[in-house]
Amino acid sequence: MTRDNERINKKEFNEQKIKFLNIQLIATIGFIIALSISYFLTLDKKLSLEKKDRLFSEEVAQNLALFQTILVFIIALCFLYINYKQYQISKKVHDSDEQDLLLQIETSIFAIISAIIGLYIIFKNYRNKNLAVAETELF
Repeated sequence: MTRDNERINKKEFNEQKIKFLNIQLIATIGFIIALSISYFLTLDKKLSLEKKDRLFSEEVAQNLALFQTILVFIIALCFLYINYKQYQISKKVHDSDEQDLLLQIETSIFAIISAIIGLYIIFKNYRNKNLAVAETELF
């Protein structure tokens, strides 16, 4: 009977891991989108400094910077949630990944702090329309 319970626990454990890996895949796609936006904002800044035709107007660049910063914050929250849930599961079944997941949780917390600072700067300057395209992608 114990072996059957152990198999069920391992099966449930694997199903839960797969579920969180699927969420992680979606969050990774969001991260790729955020990186792409950053690339185009940087290219737009370069064109602006070279006095060439820009990719975006000032307003569009600011909106993209705001969207990107919010997206990065959401992604950071997703990774914290995933790491925490995997840690809880790992702790229940006494998996060897426990310590690594704890470190990943700490890393996720630092990412959230960075994202909050970026959000603060973007929101503060976005409301006042003080954010020049040259500054947007630096965040």
